[in-house]
Amino acid sequence: MKGVVFNILADMVESSYGIEAWDGLLLATGLEGVYVATESYPDEELYALVEAASKATGIEASALVPAFGRYMMPAFVEQYPMFFPEGQTLKQFLLTVDAVVHKEVRKLFPDAGLPEFRYRDDRPDALTMVYRSPRRLCALAEGLVQGAADHFGERCRIAHDVCMHRGADRCELEMEFNAA
Repeated sequence: MKGVVFNILADMVESSYGIEAWDGLLLATGLEGVYVATESYPDEELYALVEAASKATGIEASALVPAFGRYMMPAFVEQYPMFFPEGQTLKQFLLTVDAVVHKEVRKLFPDAGLPEFRYRDDRPDALTMVYRSPRRLCALAEGLVQGAADHFGERCRIAHDVCMHRGADRCELEMEFNAA
């Protein structure tokens, strides 16, 4: 996992609970907590921090991870505005993630372990993103989608019935746009 992800997590914890809370997570996990944005760190460090945050807050990891994804999106918008051109819709953006955004990320960081997305685009107000990744961070992807919906000023309902955490070989995020 790239250090930028850990830095955004630290920012989320500190802005929500204070710097002492981040220090407490580092103490609980035995991690140093100094992350260089462009460097890669073991995924297990992120998992340990989420587990420690879950214990500290009493909030299930299944709720923390998508909340983190949603929090992460504005940082991505700020750092990479070229991927979010004015006038674009949420669906248009999502259709660029694998072919455009991840392609550019791989140019900058060839060692980035990015998920793979495939799409089923059958209706103008819907899209299915098929997610595959050995990290199995589909909940993070859900949060990122919701954060992107916030950015574009749209509503998005996500059904996630097919999931690697329930034995499937992939996850399917079935989305309806501007749904209540």
